[in-house]
Amino acid sequence: MDVSGWSRAERRAPDRRGSGFLAALVCCALIAAGCAEVQSGPPGTPAARGAADDSDLWNLAPSAADTVADVNLVVLRASPWTRALTQSDLSGQREHSVRTYGYDPFTDGDRLLVVAVETGGAPHNLTVLRGRFDPGRIGAAFSAANAHVASTRWRDSQVWDTGEWAVALVTPRTVVSGSSADVRAAIDAAWGIVPDARSGPLGELRRAMGADRDGPAAFAAVNVTEPLRARAAGFLALPAGIQRFAARMDLGEDLNLDFTGVADNPADAAATARAVTNAARDYAEGTMIRLLGLAPILRSLTVGAEGARLHGHVSVPVEMRERLAEKLLAVLQMVAAAHH
Repeated sequence: MDVSGWSRAERRAPDRRGSGFLAALVCCALIAAGCAEVQSGPPGTPAARGAADDSDLWNLAPSAADTVADVNLVVLRASPWTRALTQSDLSGQREHSVRTYGYDPFTDGDRLLVVAVETGGAPHNLTVLRGRFDPGRIGAAFSAANAHVASTRWRDSQVWDTGEWAVALVTPRTVVSGSSADVRAAIDAAWGIVPDARSGPLGELRRAMGADRDGPAAFAAVNVTEPLRARAAGFLALPAGIQRFAARMDLGEDLNLDFTGVADNPADAAATARAVTNAARDYAEGTMIRLLGLAPILRSLTVGAEGARLHGHVSVPVEMRERLAEKLLAVLQMVAAAHH
C-alpha cells in the first residue's frame, strides 16, 4: 500500500501532518509483519441514534472509505513485538502531535482508526482516536497551530475549525481530525444519520476475517482503485484482477499475519495467489530483505485461492523477535524522518 499521496497532502496542511505519519506507521507495521469492537453480524440500514455511538470506531468511518487501518494501541504498547515502536519519538512526531493537537496518540490513545477516501484522483484521510483527552488542551493547541480557528459545535460535539481543517471531540473519549467536511460527516455517521463503513465492502472483509469480534493487534482493508494502482505502480504491481484485500496482525508469542482478497473471478484469484507467492520468493532474494532477516519469513508465506477469494498466512517465530524488532524500529525511524 502506498502512502506517499497521503504524506504529500499532509505537508500541504501542517495541522494534519501527525495523522499522516500515523497512517504511514500503521502501513509499515502491516507490511513488515491488521482491531475492532464486537458486532453480532452484518449491519443493516443505518438508523438515527439519540447520541453519537463510538462503541465501534467503524461507526465514524464513511461508507465510501477506500482504506481503513484499525490499530489497538493498548496491545501494541503491551506486546514485546511492538512496545519499542510505541515508545520511540520517531523524528519528533509525538512532540508535533502534542503541539498541534494537544495529545500524544501513543500515550493518550487506546484505539486508532485511519481512513482514506479517493476523491478527485487524490486521497484524503480522516483520523479517529479513542483515549483520554483534555478539551482545553486540544482547543489551545489547535488554535495556536492554526490561524482563524473557530470553536463551535456540530450536534453535541465540540469542534475546532479553520474552515478547511478541523478537530472534534465526538464524545469525551473519541477525537476525530481531518477536513472540516469529513469531520462533520464522521459525527453524522456516529449518530447513524449517514451510512458508515461497516456495511460496505471493507466491512464485509472485516467480518470475514473475524476482526469485528476477537480484536487483532491491527487490521487494514483496502479497496483497489485505479488511483491507488497508479500510485503503487512505482514500487508494487497490484494484480489486475484484485478488487480489494485485507490483513490482520495478531501478537502473541509469535507474530501472525493473515490476509484475504477478493478477485474478479476464480481465474484471477488463482493468478493473484501465484503472483504473490512468486513475488515473496523474489523479494526474499533482495539484499535489504536478507539484511533485515526477513528472507526466511517471506519464504514461509503460504497463499491459496478458493473461488474468487484468496487467502494467505505468514508467521514470525518468537525466536526472531528481538533481532527483527530492533531492525524494524530502525527502518520506521527512517520512514518517519522522510515524512517529517
